[in-house]
Amino acid sequence: MSRAEQKRRTRDALVYAARGLFVAQGYTATTADAIARAAKVSRATFYLHFHSKGEIVVEIMRGVEPEVLAAYRRLALVEPTPVATEKWLREHAAMWRRYRMEFTSMEQALANETAVADEWFGLYGRIADAMPAVVDRLTARGLTAERARARLVALAMTIERAFYFAVVRDRPAFFEAIVLELADALAHALQGDPDYPA
Repeated sequence: MSRAEQKRRTRDALVYAARGLFVAQGYTATTADAIARAAKVSRATFYLHFHSKGEIVVEIMRGVEPEVLAAYRRLALVEPTPVATEKWLREHAAMWRRYRMEFTSMEQALANETAVADEWFGLYGRIADAMPAVVDRLTARGLTAERARARLVALAMTIERAFYFAVVRDRPAFFEAIVLELADALAHALQGDPDYPA
Protein backbone atom coordinates (compact mmCIF):
# COMPACT_ATOMS: atom_id res chain seq x y z
CA MET A 1 0.00 0.00 0.00
CA SER A 2 1.37 3.42 -0.92
CA ARG A 3 1.96 6.09 1.69
CA ALA A 4 -0.76 8.26 0.15
CA GLU A 5 -3.23 5.37 0.32
CA GLN A 6 -2.33 4.68 3.95
CA LYS A 7 -2.81 8.37 4.78
CA ARG A 8 -6.23 8.39 3.08
CA ARG A 9 -7.30 5.23 4.92
CA THR A 10 -6.23 6.64 8.28
CA ARG A 11 -8.07 9.89 7.59
CA ASP A 12 -11.20 7.97 6.53
CA ALA A 13 -10.97 5.82 9.68
CA LEU A 14 -10.82 8.95 11.85
CA VAL A 15 -13.85 10.47 10.11
CA TYR A 16 -15.79 7.20 10.39
CA ALA A 17 -14.95 6.84 14.09
CA ALA A 18 -15.86 10.45 14.78
CA ARG A 19 -19.25 10.15 13.06
CA GLY A 20 -20.16 7.18 15.22
CA LEU A 21 -19.00 8.84 18.43
CA PHE A 22 -20.76 12.13 17.63
CA VAL A 23 -24.05 10.27 17.31
CA ALA A 24 -23.49 7.90 20.25
CA GLN A 25 -22.36 10.46 22.82
CA GLY A 26 -22.76 13.86 21.17
CA TYR A 27 -20.31 16.23 19.59
CA THR A 28 -19.38 18.09 22.78
CA ALA A 29 -18.66 14.94 24.79
CA THR A 30 -16.49 13.43 22.06
CA THR A 31 -12.77 14.14 22.43
CA ALA A 32 -9.92 13.85 19.97
CA ASP A 33 -8.50 11.08 22.19
CA ALA A 34 -11.74 9.10 21.94
CA ILE A 35 -11.80 9.49 18.16
CA ALA A 36 -8.18 8.34 17.91
CA ARG A 37 -8.87 5.30 20.12
CA ALA A 38 -11.96 4.37 18.12
CA ALA A 39 -9.95 4.62 14.90
CA LYS A 40 -7.15 2.57 16.50
CA VAL A 41 -4.53 5.28 16.05
CA SER A 42 -2.61 7.51 18.43
CA ARG A 43 -3.66 11.00 19.49
CA ALA A 44 -0.59 12.31 17.63
CA THR A 45 -1.83 10.61 14.46
CA PHE A 46 -5.19 12.31 14.91
CA TYR A 47 -3.44 15.70 14.97
CA LEU A 48 -1.38 14.84 11.90
CA HIS A 49 -4.66 14.67 9.99
CA PHE A 50 -6.92 17.16 11.77
CA HIS A 51 -6.32 20.20 13.96
CA SER A 52 -9.64 19.68 15.75
CA LYS A 53 -12.76 17.57 15.74
CA GLY A 54 -14.47 20.57 14.11
CA GLU A 55 -12.32 19.94 11.04
CA ILE A 56 -13.77 16.45 10.87
CA VAL A 57 -17.29 17.89 10.82
CA VAL A 58 -16.27 20.26 8.02
CA GLU A 59 -14.99 17.24 6.08
CA ILE A 60 -18.28 15.44 6.72
CA MET A 61 -20.15 18.52 5.47
CA ARG A 62 -18.05 18.65 2.31
CA GLY A 63 -18.84 14.99 1.69
CA VAL A 64 -22.60 15.66 1.80
CA GLU A 65 -22.48 18.99 -0.06
CA PRO A 66 -22.52 17.64 -3.65
CA GLU A 67 -25.84 15.92 -3.01
CA VAL A 68 -27.29 19.01 -1.32
CA LEU A 69 -26.27 21.21 -4.26
CA ALA A 70 -27.65 18.66 -6.74
CA ALA A 71 -30.99 18.78 -4.91
CA TYR A 72 -31.15 22.56 -5.20
CA ARG A 73 -30.15 22.39 -8.88
CA ARG A 74 -33.17 20.11 -9.36
CA LEU A 75 -35.32 22.62 -7.47
CA ALA A 76 -34.28 25.30 -9.96
CA LEU A 77 -35.86 23.17 -12.71
CA VAL A 78 -39.10 22.50 -10.81
CA GLU A 79 -42.22 24.33 -11.91
CA PRO A 80 -42.91 26.84 -9.11
CA THR A 81 -46.26 25.37 -8.04
CA PRO A 82 -47.19 24.01 -4.62
CA VAL A 83 -47.63 20.46 -6.01
CA ALA A 84 -44.20 20.42 -7.69
CA THR A 85 -42.41 22.03 -4.74
CA GLU A 86 -44.06 19.60 -2.31
CA LYS A 87 -42.74 16.70 -4.38
CA TRP A 88 -39.24 18.25 -4.30
CA LEU A 89 -39.46 18.81 -0.53
CA ARG A 90 -40.38 15.16 0.05
CA GLU A 91 -37.45 14.02 -2.11
CA HIS A 92 -35.15 16.40 -0.25
CA ALA A 93 -36.41 15.02 3.07
CA ALA A 94 -35.39 11.53 1.93
CA MET A 95 -31.82 12.81 1.51
CA TRP A 96 -31.97 14.26 5.03
CA ARG A 97 -33.04 10.86 6.33
CA ARG A 98 -30.10 9.17 4.59
CA TYR A 99 -27.67 11.64 6.17
CA ARG A 100 -29.37 11.92 9.56
CA MET A 101 -26.16 10.99 11.40
CA GLU A 102 -24.11 13.56 9.49
CA PHE A 103 -26.66 16.33 9.99
CA THR A 104 -26.81 15.56 13.70
CA SER A 105 -23.03 16.00 14.00
CA MET A 106 -23.15 19.22 12.02
CA GLU A 107 -25.91 20.70 14.13
CA GLN A 108 -24.12 19.90 17.38
CA ALA A 109 -20.85 21.36 16.11
CA LEU A 110 -22.46 24.56 14.82
CA ALA A 111 -22.80 25.95 18.32
CA ASN A 112 -19.18 25.28 19.19
CA GLU A 113 -17.03 25.61 16.09
CA THR A 114 -16.61 28.79 14.05
CA ALA A 115 -15.20 26.80 11.11
CA VAL A 116 -18.32 24.64 11.02
CA ALA A 117 -20.61 27.68 11.16
CA ASP A 118 -18.60 29.37 8.40
CA GLU A 119 -18.79 26.25 6.23
CA TRP A 120 -22.55 25.93 6.82
CA PHE A 121 -23.15 29.57 5.96
CA GLY A 122 -20.90 29.28 2.91
CA LEU A 123 -23.02 26.36 1.74
CA TYR A 124 -26.05 28.65 1.61
CA GLY A 125 -24.19 30.95 -0.78
CA ARG A 126 -23.20 27.96 -2.90
CA ILE A 127 -26.86 26.87 -2.96
CA ALA A 128 -27.82 30.27 -4.37
CA ASP A 129 -24.97 29.98 -6.90
CA ALA A 130 -26.34 26.58 -7.97
CA MET A 131 -29.62 28.20 -9.01
CA PRO A 132 -28.70 30.89 -11.58
CA ALA A 133 -31.91 30.34 -13.59
CA VAL A 134 -33.96 31.18 -10.49
CA VAL A 135 -31.88 34.30 -9.84
CA ASP A 136 -32.52 35.30 -13.46
CA ARG A 137 -36.27 34.69 -13.07
CA LEU A 138 -36.37 36.75 -9.89
CA THR A 139 -34.36 39.63 -11.38
CA ALA A 140 -36.59 39.60 -14.49
CA ARG A 141 -39.53 40.10 -12.13
CA GLY A 142 -37.95 43.21 -10.58
CA LEU A 143 -35.75 41.98 -7.74
CA THR A 144 -32.15 43.07 -7.64
CA ALA A 145 -29.61 40.26 -8.02
CA GLU A 146 -28.60 40.83 -4.39
CA ARG A 147 -32.18 40.47 -3.18
CA ALA A 148 -32.73 37.41 -5.40
CA ARG A 149 -29.69 35.71 -3.85
CA ALA A 150 -30.85 36.73 -0.38
CA ARG A 151 -34.25 35.17 -1.11
CA LEU A 152 -32.63 31.88 -2.12
CA VAL A 153 -30.41 31.87 0.97
CA ALA A 154 -33.42 32.61 3.20
CA LEU A 155 -35.44 29.83 1.55
CA ALA A 156 -32.61 27.33 1.95
CA MET A 157 -32.12 28.33 5.59
CA THR A 158 -35.85 27.94 6.26
CA ILE A 159 -36.02 24.53 4.60
CA GLU A 160 -32.87 23.21 6.23
CA ARG A 161 -33.88 24.41 9.72
CA ALA A 162 -37.36 22.92 9.35
CA PHE A 163 -35.86 19.64 8.14
CA TYR A 164 -33.50 19.50 11.08
CA PHE A 165 -36.43 19.51 13.47
CA ALA A 166 -38.85 17.48 11.35
CA VAL A 167 -36.52 14.90 9.81
CA VAL A 168 -33.32 14.64 11.85
CA ARG A 169 -35.19 14.89 15.14
CA ASP A 170 -37.69 12.37 13.70
CA ARG A 171 -40.96 14.26 14.00
CA PRO A 172 -43.03 12.87 11.10
CA ALA A 173 -46.26 14.49 12.31
CA PHE A 174 -44.51 17.87 12.41
CA PHE A 175 -43.12 17.26 8.91
CA GLU A 176 -46.59 16.47 7.57
CA ALA A 177 -48.00 19.56 9.31
CA ILE A 178 -45.49 21.90 7.68
CA VAL A 179 -44.69 20.38 4.28
CA LEU A 180 -47.73 21.88 2.52
CA GLU A 181 -47.02 25.30 4.00
CA LEU A 182 -43.36 25.06 3.01
CA ALA A 183 -44.35 23.97 -0.49
CA ASP A 184 -46.75 26.88 -0.88
CA ALA A 185 -44.23 29.43 0.42
CA LEU A 186 -41.47 27.96 -1.74
CA ALA A 187 -43.60 28.02 -4.89
CA HIS A 188 -44.71 31.59 -4.23
CA ALA A 189 -41.17 32.78 -3.57
CA LEU A 190 -39.74 31.04 -6.64
CA GLN A 191 -42.39 32.59 -8.90
CA GLY A 192 -40.62 35.90 -8.50
CA ASP A 193 -43.21 38.09 -6.83
CA PRO A 194 -41.13 41.17 -5.90
CA ASP A 195 -43.49 41.92 -2.99
CA TYR A 196 -43.06 38.47 -1.45
CA PRO A 197 -40.82 38.73 1.64
CA ALA A 198 -37.29 37.47 1.05
